[in-house]
Amino acid sequence: MPSSPLGASDMACVLDAVAETAAQDVALGLADRAEALLDTVVGLDRHELLHSLVLLLARRGQVERAMALAERIDSPAARAGQQAEIVGQLARYGDTERAEALARGMTDRRAQARALIDVVRELARRGDPDRAETVAHSIADRWAEGEALIAVVQELARRGDPDRAETLARSIAYRATRGRALVALAELSDPPRARRLAAQVMVLDGWVAALPLLERLVPRAPATVADHAEEVPRGSI
Repeated sequence: MPSSPLGASDMACVLDAVAETAAQDVALGLADRAEALLDTVVGLDRHELLHSLVLLLARRGQVERAMALAERIDSPAARAGQQAEIVGQLARYGDTERAEALARGMTDRRAQARALIDVVRELARRGDPDRAETVAHSIADRWAEGEALIAVVQELARRGDPDRAETLARSIAYRATRGRALVALAELSDPPRARRLAAQVMVLDGWVAALPLLERLVPRAPATVADHAEEVPRGSI
C-alpha cells in the first residue's frame, strides 16, 4: 500500500471525519495507512493519531485490532483510558454484551468503572432499564454507580414508572449525584411531582442545582432569586 502524503495530525483529522460516514472498505483502508504512518512519528502527533485510529477501528467493529493498538500506549493510565473508550464505542454501536465482558476484564478499576458507565447508559438508551440497573449495581465504585444510575432513572421515567425511578434515585449514595438524578426525574414528571422534587433538590444540593427546574416550573423564580441576592449587603453572609 502506498505511503500517505498526510502528516500524523492531518491523518488523525481525516480518521475523525470519516469514522462514522465512510464505507467500510474506505475506512479500513485509511486505518491501514494510518497504522503504517504511526511507526514513523513520535510525541504528541503519535498520541493524537493513535487515539483517532483506535476509535475509528472500535466504531467499525475491529475491537481486537483496536485493543492491540491501545496496548502500544506507554502510559498505563492512558492505555486503560483508551481501552475504556473502546468499550464505550462498542456499546454505543450495539454490542452491549461484548462491551460488558471487555469491561469486566479490565484491571484498572477507574477505567473499568468508566467503561461500565457507558454500557449502562447505552442499555438504558436502548430501553433495557432492568439490565442497565443490574450492571450499574455491579460497579464497585459508589460514585460511578450513582453516575450510571442517572441514565436508568431517566429511562424509567420515560417509560412511565416514576415511582420506581424515584426510589432508585434516592438510593444513590452521593448527595450531588442524587440531586442530579432527581432533577433528571423531575424534568420528565408531571408538575406536582416536579415541584416536590425541586424542593428536595434544593435541600440536597442548594438552589443553584434546582435552577433548571425552577425555570420550567416558575419562570420568574431564578430572576427573583438573583434580585434578592443582589439586595443582600456585602459582608452580611
